[in-house]
Amino acid sequence: MIKTGIAKLDEGMKGGLREKSNVLVIGPPGPEKVGIALKFIEQGLNDGDGSLYITTDVGPKEIEENSSLLAEHANKDLIFIDCYSWTLGEQPAGRKDIMVPGPSALNDLSIGIAQAMQKLFKPDKKLRVVMHSLSTLLLYNNPEVVYRFTQITGARLKSSNATTLFLIEEGMHDQKVVTTIKHLVDSVIEVKNENGKIMLRAPMNGVAQWIEVEVPL
Repeated sequence: MIKTGIAKLDEGMKGGLREKSNVLVIGPPGPEKVGIALKFIEQGLNDGDGSLYITTDVGPKEIEENSSLLAEHANKDLIFIDCYSWTLGEQPAGRKDIMVPGPSALNDLSIGIAQAMQKLFKPDKKLRVVMHSLSTLLLYNNPEVVYRFTQITGARLKSSNATTLFLIEEGMHDQKVVTTIKHLVDSVIEVKNENGKIMLRAPMNGVAQWIEVEVPL
C-alpha cells in the first residue's frame, strides 16, 4: 500500500492507496486538491520514494513555496515537469525542471514523463506522480485526445511502479467528460471545503464515505 500522508484517509483505506494505481482527485477550484497532492509527495519523500510533479496551471516555484520539503528535494528524488512557464513566455532561470512547450504539447509531455521515469526508476523503488491538472489539458486539447493520453500515460506509469494522482476541477467540464475519465482510473477521491472543514470521500472499508481531514492550504 502507498500512504497518502493523510492519517485518517490511510487508516480508512487500510494503509493507503493500492500500489501502481491511478487515482482521480476531484473537487471544486481551490487549494484543497493541491494540499492533498503535497501531502502525498511529502510522504513519498519521507519514505524514500521517487516523485514526479507535473504542473500545467502553476509554476514549480509556486508549488515549492507551499512545501519546503519539496524545494529541498527538487532535482534529486523529485523532478518537476513544467508545462506552465511556456504560457508566460519565460523559462525560469537557475532551474533544472523538464520544460514542455505548453499544455497542448502532449507528445512533448509524454517524452518528458518518459525521461523523468528513466531518471527515477529503480526496480526496488516506489514512485509517486502528481498530474496538476487534467482540467488544464482539457482546456487546450480535444477531450478524446486527453482520454487517450490519460489511459496510455496511466498504463506506462503503472509499468514503472508509479502510483499517480490525477487532479481535476469539479464543475468545469461536461459530466460526460468527468464520467469518462473516472472510467479510466482505478479509484476516485472526492474533495470539498465545508465551512472551512476539508472533507474527503473515498472507498473505505468497501463504502465511500465523507471524512474530515487536515491538509495544508
